[in-house]
Amino acid sequence: MWPVIAGALVLAIGAGIYVGIVIARRVETGKWEMPAPGEVVEIVLPPEPPGPSKVIFLEKAPVTITPGQDDAPRGVSSVVQHYHPDGPVKLPGWKGSAASWKKLVACVQKLFAPFDVVVTDQRPAHDDYVFVPVGGKPADIGGKKKSVAGLAPFHGGVINRPVVFAFAGAMRHQVQPTCETIGMEVAHAYGLDHAYLCSDVMTYLKPCGAKKFVDKDVPCGEHKKRACHGGAPTQNSYRALLGVLGPKPAPSTPAPPAKSTKK
Repeated sequence: MWPVIAGALVLAIGAGIYVGIVIARRVETGKWEMPAPGEVVEIVLPPEPPGPSKVIFLEKAPVTITPGQDDAPRGVSSVVQHYHPDGPVKLPGWKGSAASWKKLVACVQKLFAPFDVVVTDQRPAHDDYVFVPVGGKPADIGGKKKSVAGLAPFHGGVINRPVVFAFAGAMRHQVQPTCETIGMEVAHAYGLDHAYLCSDVMTYLKPCGAKKFVDKDVPCGEHKKRACHGGAPTQNSYRALLGVLGPKPAPSTPAPPAKSTKK
């Protein structure tokens, strides 16, 4: 299995909102390293209305994405705006097996199961969702680094209707690395930083088994501890997502049938 790490670097905060593209690196040598400077960019986005998108749509079919400010239902991406501003790009979609796709969807659903968000591979009827085209490689959107496994916009807060890329072709359509890449990058679009804890989805550290959003206050960081984005000393990825999305609602209990009043 290819080792996978992912992350985001915010380069500057000024009058506007400066965004670091989230990088997920597949390190073929087994050496864990930071993204190269050329893999981090700045994007300026206007302020957005409050409220997260509470549907995560995983798309396995080929798609065309156009450059611009993120608008999931219209297939518009700030990431594509950076890499290919002159026109639309095409991604080939999921090339793994149908059985592997089902496992991937189930894996992402499990990652986000504690939270009030729906993970689906059926296109939503409404226009408020996180759009995750799954498949292809960085070159499909104009990226030059073959080691990049995923890209997403990030500014430390909620990005509404974002387009988040998971380049499954760069990970040989393996379920677990693709699942964890999707988990991390979607969470970046919800405002989460990196966690300095190898069992957390938000980590850069060496793999230590299947990951999840861990309910523990830990420092942020990639290869060493640092303050989190915004200056907080720690981040709890589970609690952070809980604060953004809320807990999964308990299933409703059907009302008992009315008693007969026969005489």
